[in-house]
Amino acid sequence: MSKHLFDALFEPQHIIVIGASERPHSLGERVLSALLRAPFQGKITPVNLRHKSVGGLKAYPNLSRISEAADVALILTPAASYEALFKACHKKQIRHVVLVQDWENQSADALPQAQAAIQGAARLGLHITACTPAAIQVPANGLNSGIYPARLSAGNVAVISWHAATGAGILSVLSRAKLGLSRHISLQPGLGQTHSAELLDALDSDPLTRLVVLEYNPDEPLRDLFSAIRHLTRQKSVILHCTHHADEEEQAILRHLSRYCGFLVTFTPDEMLAAIHALACGKLDAKKLHVIANTPCDWLQSQAASFGIALQMADRNHTPSESHNGYIGSNPSTLHYRGLAENNLQSHHTEALLALVVPTAQSNEAEITHALQQLQQQHQKPLFISSPLSDGLLQFRNTGQALRAFFYHHHNHELKALRIQTAKPRPAYLKMPDLAALSAAQAPTPAQLAQALHLPEHTAPTHAGDIALLFHIHPRYGVALFARSAAQTMALLPPFNTLQAERLIQQFGLKRQQKTIYQLLYSLNALLTHAPHLNRLDLTLQPDGNVKITAAPTPAETHTAINVRTPYPRAEQPLFTLKNGQTIPIRAMTPEDAELEQQYVQNLPEKSRQSRFMAHVKALSQSTLASFCNLDYQREGAFTAEDAEGKLLGVGRFSCTHFPEQCEFGISVAESMHGQGLAFALMQEIIALAARQGYRRMGAEILKSNLPMLKLAEKLGFTLSPSPHDSEIAEAILDLLPPANNTKRKSRQ
Repeated sequence: MSKHLFDALFEPQHIIVIGASERPHSLGERVLSALLRAPFQGKITPVNLRHKSVGGLKAYPNLSRISEAADVALILTPAASYEALFKACHKKQIRHVVLVQDWENQSADALPQAQAAIQGAARLGLHITACTPAAIQVPANGLNSGIYPARLSAGNVAVISWHAATGAGILSVLSRAKLGLSRHISLQPGLGQTHSAELLDALDSDPLTRLVVLEYNPDEPLRDLFSAIRHLTRQKSVILHCTHHADEEEQAILRHLSRYCGFLVTFTPDEMLAAIHALACGKLDAKKLHVIANTPCDWLQSQAASFGIALQMADRNHTPSESHNGYIGSNPSTLHYRGLAENNLQSHHTEALLALVVPTAQSNEAEITHALQQLQQQHQKPLFISSPLSDGLLQFRNTGQALRAFFYHHHNHELKALRIQTAKPRPAYLKMPDLAALSAAQAPTPAQLAQALHLPEHTAPTHAGDIALLFHIHPRYGVALFARSAAQTMALLPPFNTLQAERLIQQFGLKRQQKTIYQLLYSLNALLTHAPHLNRLDLTLQPDGNVKITAAPTPAETHTAINVRTPYPRAEQPLFTLKNGQTIPIRAMTPEDAELEQQYVQNLPEKSRQSRFMAHVKALSQSTLASFCNLDYQREGAFTAEDAEGKLLGVGRFSCTHFPEQCEFGISVAESMHGQGLAFALMQEIIALAARQGYRRMGAEILKSNLPMLKLAEKLGFTLSPSPHDSEIAEAILDLLPPANNTKRKSRQ
């Protein structure tokens, strides 16, 4: 696998520290001291105008005096020096420049001055990362380029923070939970060229990182961010920690994105702590939580209910001692408590266990806690310990945190299950909205809207059982549909599909209104494309399935928010003419195509399936089918061709292997389409889309026996070469971006 742009940033061999100093308590002294104490395993070269040595290292007055190449220039000097230093770094061919500064204590013009210098340096080819004084830590490499004085243990948790205090808080949580750090970077909001999405892509290929804790910055390019998260969660766990105030709508949107992308979202430090414990434990999934305690714990039921947890209190007749509703007596011996806990963990009725240890008259809670900690390490079933002496993973000082951690533990496994969900086909009764009528009416009445959208209108008065639906543009996340009842708020983001419809129906108990829900989401998708001026609809859904509509279009000038979820790449379905004269539509694949895709693969001849999947595949697995149809059109894509009956005739797709460096493609067409030019047309679609998404190369492995595919690849400009791993396979590579020096002459006017 090729190295990522940021690999040199986190794994440098040579760092030049511009502004290194020995002046006590200065930024230059604190950063250099941190690098030396770590200790950094590479070479450190200080740059100081006044001193020939700094921190016992030979110093240079400027970059031009340094003969050796460097991976990173660490700039600690004020913003006024940036413009000249950027030019010097470019001349020195230093690719990464890291700005470290205490920005909050700088003058008011420091940030604008720094941003202007960064923008001016864009043409130089530098990648400039602006950091808080916390900067960057990679314990495995002995890298600490910030002001954190303590050495951090190496581990499997990566942290991306946007405030030094938040980063310090997360690292403190990791330390208390005895979890080590793989990487940490603390970015300065509103400054520099580095975004979280790029860092997440770099972490994707980091073998040390298993869990990523990301402080959420809503001012970043959000499409890129959530696309990167969604890709990363295929292999690693992610916690998105929201530190700014998020109102009810924003929280609902983030929870929707959590389900779509597969990450846990937290809004308080307590939630973040519990989530870190839950995702780092690596224990088996559990839906039920058993309880044993040395104190009466009936009160736990109500506390657990607030998290949606149904507790299973330990029954009688558990050896070596009886228990009642989890209570085993106020003064159990260490052996007694440990034995009962072990019996519960070994029982097939127990999926997870919560053990409460409170101070007793015998004062043996330390021994009991220690015994439970040992037991915890021996079992794959989760054992949550609540004890005033807890110190480690899945160990908490209060039961509320333990319950919260169990909630996140199970929810994380639910998110993994959602990833392999497939959508049902669109119901046959759905009707396309009357878009012509909507376009003709500048301000349609509710009755006209209901008729055009094929929604059953009502005029009856509202009552407590109604569900309020609001379709409008959120200023940060773009178009969203909110559903509200007295107890909850839920958000859905376009493009809407039947999976979202089913969730809405299930969440609010709308089984009787499902036809209306399906039609509503189908109609809203059409509105987004064909009637964007109707960007706000207020609806009231009654138990009988009727709706009341109020339209309140927003002025066009306010349409500035970009939808967080990327829309399908083609609003229209272009017709492709086959060599036999037949015309067929080519369109983007949607989640509702899962059944069609499965039938298509099953109907392919065995030889074709072998060529496409390089294995004997009779049908797609559930996970593969979901990945094929539930697509993120920000960094992957698929196009289909279908006949008049809706049967698939061919599918071309590409998926991310190493963004933005490379994606891989796959294509197949039905036997009846061989020689009709369909494969070429589908390949053109996916090549064009991959290029628009920013990929540099597209590749694939092709069986050498698959001569038609090899011929097609050559026709499309792919370079073919033998695979170094398998003599029966050829590697096909296509450059999607033109060479940097390939400039066209401007035509004379």
